[in-house]
Amino acid sequence: MSSFERIRFDLRLADSELASFKQWLAGVTFVGERAIVAEIRRRRHMACLLASTLGLPAPDMIRFELALKGMFRTDLVLGNDGQRRFGLVEFEDAEATSIFRKGTAQYRSWSPRIEHGFSQILDWAWVRADHPHDSVLLAGFGGPITTSAYAVICGRDASLADDVERKRFKHRRDHLKVEGQPALVLTYDEMVRSMDDNLAAAKTWS
Repeated sequence: MSSFERIRFDLRLADSELASFKQWLAGVTFVGERAIVAEIRRRRHMACLLASTLGLPAPDMIRFELALKGMFRTDLVLGNDGQRRFGLVEFEDAEATSIFRKGTAQYRSWSPRIEHGFSQILDWAWVRADHPHDSVLLAGFGGPITTSAYAVICGRDASLADDVERKRFKHRRDHLKVEGQPALVLTYDEMVRSMDDNLAAAKTWS
């Protein structure tokens, strides 16, 4: 039995939910994972806007906190049942040290938080590759998985101290792949801007 909820994407609800989330985000500087994920979970139609960012068709399946086989969990999965394509999203915290921390004044190290997010999606990719016909996996996803896309959302724009860190972050986003698919990394501010763009594009189609 599928672990997903069915959703019929509503453009007006997505618009309203995104507006309220932007207002909430503007009222905080740095914030922990639990608080920001709670805000996203309240806005299912807004979350669906991430599908376009991941290069996926409009989702009609959604699940927060999907765990299978008692081993691995992902924060958000969006799926299109007709094409059997899925996007897995990990949300990390949005603190000042979520992306880089410690190190020297000239060069800080990648934070354990962002590395944790990437480890999660790598483990999910391994489960799928190692057990492509596993009955528990297929039942949880309601059938076979044609392709998967991945994203880690972590930190704020203000987490990046200078141009060097912004370029390192962008390089990571532009060049990492899992199973041949881009493994995106976005700050929460970039996530909102991407959702804004996707919403604007969706409005032109409606």
